Amino acid sequence: MGLCVRSVKICPGTTFCKRGKQDSVGLGLKLDKKIPRHAASFQIQNGCFRLPNSCSETSIKDIGIMGTAKGFNLTVGGSAGPSPRLGDLVAKDLSEEQVLDLVEKIIDFYKGYGKPKRLGKVIDEIGIEKFKEGIGL
Repeated sequence: MGLCVRSVKICPGTTFCKRGKQDSVGLGLKLDKKIPRHAASFQIQNGCFRLPNSCSETSIKDIGIMGTAKGFNLTVGGSAGPSPRLGDLVAKDLSEEQVLDLVEKIIDFYKGYGKPKRLGKVIDEIGIEKFKEGIGL
């Protein structure tokens, strides 16, 4: 697929799963509409929404979002490729609107970085604190 934003991957969440904590389907569809997938100078594995009791995939996505009883937790910088890296937890207990806003800020920051590499490598280069500052946290 090359350099681009990938489609959002979601779990059933409260829509189809009795153990679901949040409406991951609804949020996933909103994110899929909001985030452009056009070819760009970067690649981002766009969030994987999961339940906290069954999936570690959020930890290996560039942007991972996990529904909890209090809201959504957001991790960044994960990768399962040639250089495996667990994502860093950057925000907890977010509302849907906060997630949408923060994901947009992450992508804007990443596009502005200018070098085509995975988000985790960018974070490793500049440090998690500078990254968080760059996205307004």
